[in-house]
Amino acid sequence: MTNRLLVGIAAAGALALSATLVPSASAEDDTILIGAATATSGWMAPYDEGPTAAARMAIDEVNEAGGLLGKKLEMQHVDTKTDRAQGAKAGAELVARGAQMMIVSCDFDMGGPPALVANQNGIIAFSSCGADIKLGNKAIGPYVFTMATDAEASGSLVAHWGYHIKGWRTAYVFVDTIIEYNKSVCRGFDKEWVKIAGEENVLGRDSYKNDDPSVSAQITRFKSLETPPDVIAICGVTPGFPAAIRQFRAAGIDTPMIGGVSMDGDAWHDSVPAEHLNEVYYASYASMRGDDPRPEIHKFVDDFIARNGERPPTGQGVLGHSVVHAWSRAVERAGTFESDAVLAELEKFTDEPLLAGLTTFTSDFHTNFLRPMLVFEFQNGKPIPQGYYDSRIGEYVEWWTN
Repeated sequence: MTNRLLVGIAAAGALALSATLVPSASAEDDTILIGAATATSGWMAPYDEGPTAAARMAIDEVNEAGGLLGKKLEMQHVDTKTDRAQGAKAGAELVARGAQMMIVSCDFDMGGPPALVANQNGIIAFSSCGADIKLGNKAIGPYVFTMATDAEASGSLVAHWGYHIKGWRTAYVFVDTIIEYNKSVCRGFDKEWVKIAGEENVLGRDSYKNDDPSVSAQITRFKSLETPPDVIAICGVTPGFPAAIRQFRAAGIDTPMIGGVSMDGDAWHDSVPAEHLNEVYYASYASMRGDDPRPEIHKFVDDFIARNGERPPTGQGVLGHSVVHAWSRAVERAGTFESDAVLAELEKFTDEPLLAGLTTFTSDFHTNFLRPMLVFEFQNGKPIPQGYYDSRIGEYVEWWTN
């Protein structure tokens, strides 16, 4: 993001602090308040609602197991309405209520303002699925974390997988430039491909915008290549990337396509004919469809359905669950809820097994870079898990949460 956006986030946070923040109310002696400043309205709602519901489920799990340091956890939520200023106000309101940890939206633009408010008050803030590296200690402050895998790192992982598992040797990069996340995923793919295959084996780079009704010009340029690539890295969100896939396939281009976490979820599948999804791949955190290789994911999905009446819409649901359990483990190890002590324990996490995956935080980075991710291949119009891929060793791996 630009410096202007960072200034905007800071201004939103300052406005909320000056307008609404009052001295923190004390939580009940036997209760610890976790605040959730996430969206239940606006375009962020579909991204935030699953992880927030999963965080509530994790809080119930902690309480059912006896609580944390002899206290019960409670979540209070304030809707950010997918608005930066409202996000900052939501964060300030939760601080005033006495929140001792805060969960913020899955996006730097929207999660940044409440995270800034939390940080300014010495409160640990966690985004569940915000994958921009700036949604952490590098841009906002030392108390800010994200449970997501860094966007560039996920792009690097799918490139590594494609080269070493699929045997692809030439690539084409096609990115939606409207959203920073998309650019980061394709930037990570591009860097990794150049590193392992060479610049000469990136046969082309092109872009589109999410609201473009047509990518015919891009298809013409693709068809003008002297040699078609082995794979197209497509980085986008709905409705743009499904429309692009549909148009490329309708034009007779059957080149494999691969993308990142934004391709997870079933809602967009009906917009692309099943036969056009052949040779389409992506990586995410887990499968919510009952076919994940990890048995603990099956239990998570069953419990989520029992509590919410439906399964999580995407694998990002495990991130909200993991935020609560990661913070709770750090509190237990610190023996206190005091933020600096909990922060020190979080920064010791090295391949910590959580539903989100093997999780590492350091004093340098409060995000993840080398976490194994679940790769999917579409077969008969449905995404089928291929295995959890670890780019550190170039193989599928297994691990257990407990």
